[in-house]
Amino acid sequence: MHNFKKLVSPVILMIIIICVNEMLCFAAKPYSFFRFDMHNLENGEEYTDIFVGTSHGKAAIAPEVVDQYTGGNSINMCLGGEYLSDSYFIVKEAIRVGHPKRVVYELDPGYWVAEKSKGAEYREMYDEFPKSLVKAEYYHQLLWGQDWRMTIFPWYLCRTGLKNPFERIKTKLGEAYKNFDDSFWNSDVQNYGGKGHVSIHRTDAVKTEDNLKLWDRQEILPEVKEYFEKLKKLCEENNIELVVITTPIPQETMEKYQDNFEEANAYFAEYMAKQGIPYYNYNYIDTESLDKSLNGFSDYEGHMYEDEAERFSVELGKMLAGK
Repeated sequence: MHNFKKLVSPVILMIIIICVNEMLCFAAKPYSFFRFDMHNLENGEEYTDIFVGTSHGKAAIAPEVVDQYTGGNSINMCLGGEYLSDSYFIVKEAIRVGHPKRVVYELDPGYWVAEKSKGAEYREMYDEFPKSLVKAEYYHQLLWGQDWRMTIFPWYLCRTGLKNPFERIKTKLGEAYKNFDDSFWNSDVQNYGGKGHVSIHRTDAVKTEDNLKLWDRQEILPEVKEYFEKLKKLCEENNIELVVITTPIPQETMEKYQDNFEEANAYFAEYMAKQGIPYYNYNYIDTESLDKSLNGFSDYEGHMYEDEAERFSVELGKMLAGK
């Protein structure tokens, strides 16, 4: 009997630790568009076009509008904080569960020079992947060799959320969040579309350039180029067309940092030409339907308002359809 207690006690302690750890993760982890995105990707629907990239793409690309011109079925898997390594595994997962015909990578030059922050969003996308060999490879690339607390105690990355967890817990237990109801995201600021587009409403909020990250050729991260070339190879091996775009930013920002953006455009145009990949930088493409002034954006960084995004999606749809 004594030996039995010695065996059971550590097991009970381990169960308690696991339960507490899960509760802390649930309480601290912030809401994520990507939870809904992955739910849509995994729902068994066949998507012909997969959009990957940053928050610029999340705000700018409305799949329903694009599909009207391409005749396809697309999904917007862009997200703020999505780096090329994340985009690569998103596409790999899309291939695992479906048969995409085209991948459109929305390229923000700033993401080629910025290290991924070790904050709450660090494993935001990884956590929403279903268990599979793709997720195992993703883990090895993202977390293996990093701070062990990122693996064993995921809430460690978003521990600031533990300061006021009760409203978050209540919301997560609500029907809208549990059932992936798009209306969960509806607010005076934005709406979430079922195919991944986030519509930004016009408000009186002050427009800033607080999050603007400028490109610098000397600071390009080798791993970013490595993952772009892995993405290219992945698409080639699966007979998937790869297209690269850069969404427009306000003309006011372009004028203020003209030399920087011109250098970035020249670099990526040359780089993509060498890779044999079409590149469309909409800062340098004449599109009369678009309002490229600050009036069309919620900030100087380049997040489009919903009406501007709809017009941009028309232009994007026409380009992808070859019209």
